[in-house]
Amino acid sequence: MSELSDEASEPELLNRSLSMWHGLGAQVSREELAVPLDLHTAASIGQYEVVKECVQRRELDLNKKNGGGWTPLMYASYIGHDTIVHLLLEAGVSVNVPTPEGQTPLMLASSCGNESIAYFLLQQGAELEMKDIQGWTALFHCTSAGHQQMVKFLLDSGANANVR
Repeated sequence: MSELSDEASEPELLNRSLSMWHGLGAQVSREELAVPLDLHTAASIGQYEVVKECVQRRELDLNKKNGGGWTPLMYASYIGHDTIVHLLLEAGVSVNVPTPEGQTPLMLASSCGNESIAYFLLQQGAELEMKDIQGWTALFHCTSAGHQQMVKFLLDSGANANVR
């Protein structure tokens, strides 16, 4: 298998990584790449057009949790897909639905320093002082991860520095 270069395009990288599922050196055909993605996967890997199509069809529960207890908004918030978060929020998804560990999309965005996403979530009513099962707030998550700019943003947004 050839070395990947910095110049390799995203479709090339996807094709090469997917080829590993079919055996070393095998290339994935365009037809195989056309397999539809589920909403959770599309949100997690930044496939805006797929998420947009799911939203427009209005056939899916956009707040539905997958087997791991995560919603599409949680994935997009955690990974940092701003446009997908914005699209889901415009579609009216719930912003305070927690993971099984009690983490909200705001906590997930905060733990990764995704400030613009935190801003979108707060504008849509995300609760700043919600606590997960460990008693941690979004502010504590970003503080423990060392995201100083996010700490400043949350404090400027009204986060209580005296809450764990």
